[in-house]
Amino acid sequence: MNEFKQSVCALLILILANCCLNSLYAADPPAEPETVKKIKQVAIQVLATNPPQLFVAVSGEVPSGGFTDVTLTRVSYSKPPEDGIQDYYLKALPPTQPAIAVISEVKARDRWIGMPSWVKGIRVHGVEEGVKEKLFKDVQQRARPRVRRFKGISNSGSYDEALKAALAKLNKALADDGVRDATATWKVSSVQGEVGGITGLNRLSVIIIANRQPAWKTQPDPAKTTPTAEQKQEKSE
Repeated sequence: MNEFKQSVCALLILILANCCLNSLYAADPPAEPETVKKIKQVAIQVLATNPPQLFVAVSGEVPSGGFTDVTLTRVSYSKPPEDGIQDYYLKALPPTQPAIAVISEVKARDRWIGMPSWVKGIRVHGVEEGVKEKLFKDVQQRARPRVRRFKGISNSGSYDEALKAALAKLNKALADDGVRDATATWKVSSVQGEVGGITGLNRLSVIIIANRQPAWKTQPDPAKTTPTAEQKQEKSE
């Protein structure tokens, strides 16, 4: 009889322990993304492509390190707002483990292909330091994307070597205008080779054309700039 009582007590203890563990797990639900409290900077660029594109880059401040999965969320509407302003929220997932207690910066971007014609600007929402608004009339108006060309040369007739040289120039130009984390789309525009002669010439050149996102703001004017030694060599070749 005593053994039976001991077995029943042990079973009750196990059940009680299991209930306590379940309540602990239930009290600690998965973390949800939070709206970033302070919006620091908002940059926009509108491209008059077909369809139109809108690039938005936002930075904000969070109270500590360890925030992840930063997103810039575009609000969906059942009908366009009367003021023509598209709302955004900058959100981030708070740390689930102890993190350094230092104010940190978070960033996110949004690329909107096929932006509707009713959009006249954007509004990015924070919490404490609220809202930052950018109107298209306050920035460069719907500039068409600038296409730039980059030439690579191989003196051994190697297509891969020439293409690699052209892409190296493109990668260097991505940082023009002080832009960081830019991307670009490119395609080969032309391939030209030159062979023969007493010296056994075997030169191959590849020219690529590229669009940067965000677009290049400036484009060097050949009439007003002094060509570099590299550019002089390319012309002579």
